[in-house]
Amino acid sequence: MITKKMSDLKTGEVGKIINLSADVRIKRRLLELGLITGQMVKVLSISPLKNSYLIALKNYSLCLRRSILKSIEVEIEL
Repeated sequence: MITKKMSDLKTGEVGKIINLSADVRIKRRLLELGLITGQMVKVLSISPLKNSYLIALKNYSLCLRRSILKSIEVEIEL
């Protein structure tokens, strides 16, 4: 298992959220959106300028800025 920032994942990679280290307001909003510890996420697409990511979790897709994804640590399998 390797730990990475979610912003370092490439298209198609899957990871399990292990830590959210964002500001309190942002962390609360991420939790409301379903980004909780233990949740599996997959990067579906990255914008051409690499400033926003389309991710899949549970039964929906979500687009987030790279600056927010830098505060999310994920664990990936080799």
